Amino acid sequence: MIARASLVIGVDTGLAHLTAALRVPVIALYIATDPALTGVHGSGFVRNLGAAGAPPSVSEVLTVAEHVLRR
Repeated sequence: MIARASLVIGVDTGLAHLTAALRVPVIALYIATDPALTGVHGSGFVRNLGAAGAPPSVSEVLTVAEHVLRR
């Protein structure tokens, strides 16, 4: 299922990292961890949003998602 997705939005878990490894566009959301330490990396589209104590806003996530889906 992940491999056929146009975009995956998920929290800082193995699922987001697996998505990046499959080169599927991913938006990883951070609320309690530092994306500089545990962020998702990959050769495809990867965007880490938020940080410890500073979750991303819904509008920020939607803006990035719309950008990816227009590609």
